[in-house]
Amino acid sequence: MKKIKEFWESLDDMTTVSKRELFLEVVCCALAGFVLGILFCPKKRTTIGSFNGNGRELPDEEAIEETE
Repeated sequence: MKKIKEFWESLDDMTTVSKRELFLEVVCCALAGFVLGILFCPKKRTTIGSFNGNGRELPDEEAIEETE
């Protein structure tokens, strides 16, 4: 616990960050957010159309062959 307190107190120091480092930190945080969002989002299934028989209708002969 003592090491954690020392580390926490060392965070008060002022430091200079270059624009390149700041940009890379922002990019890393954004990409991490995308990955975590993909991993923890609820799974969704999208159905286009309702499978209610729209589309090609089979002639009577083919329909009989497929049911057998």
